[in-house]
Amino acid sequence: MYKDNVNHPDFNEELHCDFAVVGGGVAGVTAAIAAAREGVKTVLVQNRPVLGGVSSVEYGEGNGSFVNGAYNYTHRNARECGIIEELKNSNAWHFANGYHACWSQVLREAVEKEANITLLMNTEALSVDMDGDRIRSFTARMLNSEINYTIYADNFLDASGDGFFAAAGADYRMGREGKEEFNESLAPDQPDSKTMGSSIAFKAVDAGHPVSFKAPAGAFRFESDDDLPFRDHSDLNYGYWWMEYGGELDTIRDNEKIYTTLRNILYGIWDHVKNGGDHHAENHVITWISPICGKRESRRMLGDIILNQNDIMDDREFPDTVAYGGWPIDIHPPEGIFYHGHPGSLPPFFFPPLYGIPFRCLYSRNVSNLMMAGRNISVSHVALGTTRVMATCAVCAQAVGTAAALLKKYHCSPREIYAKHLDELLILLQKNDHAIPRRPVRIPDDLVHTAHLSADSSLTLKMMKADGSELLTWEPKSGLDPCDTAPDDRRKGQYFILSGRELESVGLLMDNASGQPQTLTARMRKDENGSDLAVAVADILPGQGHIVRFKFNLSDLEPGQYIFILDPVEKVSFATSTIHLPGIFRKADGCYHNFNNMVFNITPSQRLYDAENLHNDCGRPAAGKPNIWIAEAGFPRTVTLQWDEAVSFDRIDLTFDTNLDRYRTMKIPPECIRDFKVEYEQDGMMVPLLEEKDNFSRFRRFDLKKSITTGKVQITLLASQGDEFARLYGVRICQRNSKNS
Repeated sequence: MYKDNVNHPDFNEELHCDFAVVGGGVAGVTAAIAAAREGVKTVLVQNRPVLGGVSSVEYGEGNGSFVNGAYNYTHRNARECGIIEELKNSNAWHFANGYHACWSQVLREAVEKEANITLLMNTEALSVDMDGDRIRSFTARMLNSEINYTIYADNFLDASGDGFFAAAGADYRMGREGKEEFNESLAPDQPDSKTMGSSIAFKAVDAGHPVSFKAPAGAFRFESDDDLPFRDHSDLNYGYWWMEYGGELDTIRDNEKIYTTLRNILYGIWDHVKNGGDHHAENHVITWISPICGKRESRRMLGDIILNQNDIMDDREFPDTVAYGGWPIDIHPPEGIFYHGHPGSLPPFFFPPLYGIPFRCLYSRNVSNLMMAGRNISVSHVALGTTRVMATCAVCAQAVGTAAALLKKYHCSPREIYAKHLDELLILLQKNDHAIPRRPVRIPDDLVHTAHLSADSSLTLKMMKADGSELLTWEPKSGLDPCDTAPDDRRKGQYFILSGRELESVGLLMDNASGQPQTLTARMRKDENGSDLAVAVADILPGQGHIVRFKFNLSDLEPGQYIFILDPVEKVSFATSTIHLPGIFRKADGCYHNFNNMVFNITPSQRLYDAENLHNDCGRPAAGKPNIWIAEAGFPRTVTLQWDEAVSFDRIDLTFDTNLDRYRTMKIPPECIRDFKVEYEQDGMMVPLLEEKDNFSRFRRFDLKKSITTGKVQITLLASQGDEFARLYGVRICQRNSKNS
């Protein structure tokens, strides 16, 4: 039937929900999932055909490799947990099973699995209707379907990046604060409207034969490498993060102009690569250019706190810390490609500690039912240099998505969550594997607290299997990466954890290729910048495979983290192992991780990984403790929980080791437990309760069909994803209808 009424009622819909999320990047997806799992009816609005923002196939490789966070540089065991770790491990499973460049599909499938989420793709939010200081609704249009939505919600989240709800009158800033406002050393002397710029990406392949390139009209000219200072363009297959422009314009209003200019910049760079010198690019041809800009900065919504450089560098303690970061304060110059200095922050980089992000940065100070997550949270321009990366945005998003459940429960504002319900929020986050380093949270009704823990074996710190070696001396830094400046002290060192109060000696597996005996010196310290607690000297004969023992004879030490440092000797090397042991890691030689450990042992023997470690409130290494049970090599391995009196429960949570020290990888963590079972005692017999195969996730929750009453539970780890050790970070056993479960 012919219709001439373009405003037919079939094309107008109203949606009513508890929580509306605008923006389907990593932050928006994480927040929506967190809320939905707590029973919050959620609408997620995304104006693109895929989820993931600049981590999606629209901008990059589409494998989630841009989802960076606190773990990328010097911080150890700092990988973000909770929903973002779940999504990354799901992506690794897809990759291992033939689904490459499917990160956006992983996100979409995760959203679509949640019954409490209504997902609106290709839907642009348009206008906002206010009721006093509250958002009542907003309108949106689904572009391909021509449906006009009016979305009503009790609470709203701006995860749009650009701060869509500024249209609602939410306070925001755009640009750089002056140095005087927060006394930030990295701020300009005077405030201005400049921001970091945007980038585009491209892919190229080796065609196997020469391919010519002629720059189109409008392409910029880069005559020589001198026109691209500090901008390494040796990677011919993918690039370049420093191809940046637009910080002196308005990155929202001028977005399309910025994109066109960036494309012409790309053509000019590729012309230089192909025709402007010996770049070995004769056979390379561009096959794809991203159709969108990757934006670093635009509006920043204002909350009750504006997090600044000093808060971050001083690791200020906030009572309402609900997220954390650790990426360097990485502020790009507004001039972008046309700035002739370093395209990132000027070296030396500011590497903060693992700092806390307070809840008061995540809700609007003047719109009473609006929260924020992503690069639009309440931070200064300088602080944005570290908070803007996507894994950091994700942990902020899980915090606000979880807070949405309490907003629904108490019919209150986000500010009242901070004032009245903060402890409940922190407990709710911790029980969903939102584990913040150095900030443990006890779950009051967790029955594991009162259980006696034992295991059929526990790993002692010993020499691990060697699979590499490294000289005591070092190579000069290349200088191609200005952020990776050589530290003043480049001596090789190894961090470890002492479980007792005595340290007699450290033994290392070493080689001496000098052809003559050598004398070696080792220094024991509490941290690498501290003073020597003891100095030990040992001799090594020429040849391979020597066990060299350094005798320190220290006593009355505090258990916790220590480091030994080796003075350099030419042509002497130590064996290394890539086996991951939580709490054990190498001294950094610059800003990047070294993922292998020295092959070493400690006398007396150190019991770091006993079952008693499962009595922890962290779920990750913290405060000089590994907080994990690891058994001796081999499977199966069993840990037993026993109570003095019978307990009742209907929920079991298990937290496995997915190697929180690993960097970007599409590989399922080999340390993760693949197969396991749980049994309980009944009438003197062990009865099967649950059994799982093919697990690849760090955190697993099991809601039982009925309540179990018993005095004994056994968890048997049957196989891993490749590692030879059985590993378990945490067990939680509780009644799910209890107050804090």
